Amino acid sequence: MKRFLPVLLLVLLVPSIGWSQGNFLAVNSLNGKVEIRPGSSKVFESLTNAVRTVQVGDEIHTGPGSSVILTLPDNSYMKVNENTDLVIRDFWSGGSLRSVVNVLLGRVRFYVETIGGRPNPYRVQTPTALIAVRGTTFEVDVDDSSYTEVWCLEGHVTVENLDLPDREVILGPGLHTGVASGQIPLPPIAKNEDLSPNRTLKVVKKGPKADEKSMDARTLEKLVHDNDRANRPTDRYKQPASGTDSNVGRAKASMTYPE
Repeated sequence: MKRFLPVLLLVLLVPSIGWSQGNFLAVNSLNGKVEIRPGSSKVFESLTNAVRTVQVGDEIHTGPGSSVILTLPDNSYMKVNENTDLVIRDFWSGGSLRSVVNVLLGRVRFYVETIGGRPNPYRVQTPTALIAVRGTTFEVDVDDSSYTEVWCLEGHVTVENLDLPDREVILGPGLHTGVASGQIPLPPIAKNEDLSPNRTLKVVKKGPKADEKSMDARTLEKLVHDNDRANRPTDRYKQPASGTDSNVGRAKASMTYPE
């Protein structure tokens, strides 16, 4: 038993070793025109092959036909595609979920390393969405209106609206969702199907004097939360300390990394 102890300790310490290597992301595979605005500056400058790392607060911008790969200390990495803006977050500060980047505009694909049988607990932010990593490969795209689409390629990711944290969806491989300002994430669908970001909900007041132009706040609240656990008394997961399950697309009470 003792001879296995050093190996076990090494596995448990791998994440800590990675975080202690430095507060930066390594710059790899730089192509085309890529610019950087250091956190202490208001001016963008060219990112060249001589610059090997980026720091917390740095903003990265890729031009047309350009891309760059940024690698985290645990060898997870992200490919920043053309016409993309993102800001490096303080992901090494600890906590159950580590914020990696804030994708302001454009498309980024993430490849997350798995250690000890599960991926590192990273989180990605956009102007409208929070994406928590539960798998290994996913892609995020943000358009000019801050509408965010998320594709899961391997494993699972959870997605919620930044301003509506009481609702989230889980994406399995081959599924994607969209998050618009002020709306909960769209139901997950196959990656080759089109989402409808400009959806509207028509709410009609119920009762003998109801008409199509009236709206009842209680009716609206029930409709918005029609899949909440509180509205499903037979739900076997409706417990005060219940965790998540693997049912893709199900509404969740909170975004937490699964044990």
